[in-house]
Amino acid sequence: MATSAALSQGTLVVDSVDFSDQATSITVSKVIEALEATSFGDSGRKFKAGLGNYEVSATLFLSYGTGEVEEKLASLVGTTFDVVATPTTSVTPGTDNPEWSLTGCYLEQADVINSSVGELPTIDVVFRGGSLARATS
Repeated sequence: MATSAALSQGTLVVDSVDFSDQATSITVSKVIEALEATSFGDSGRKFKAGLGNYEVSATLFLSYGTGEVEEKLASLVGTTFDVVATPTTSVTPGTDNPEWSLTGCYLEQADVINSSVGELPTIDVVFRGGSLARATS
């Protein structure tokens, strides 16, 4: 089986704002909950697909100012919006650069200050819920 490695940074667009230049990591998680369907007489457990549980998590540099990370994330806490992520900075989605869209996701929390001496401030955010779609064209 052939494998490929993405050696360039991915992209992250949160509510139409491109935070790719502020992101140090992006993870898109797709989980389908397992519903037990075991009945009397079965010799082992059986499962069926339940609800989807989708997340996009990211680590961002915590920049301040108009249109920057802190201002945008603080305004999104408690609301629903869309997030789009890709594994590389290639402009065109494709099989080697799928575009994952989380539509109608929710931001529960944003740590708007995270300061330590001698370090660049970062924030870990998790965008949850909504519907997840993969596009290759």
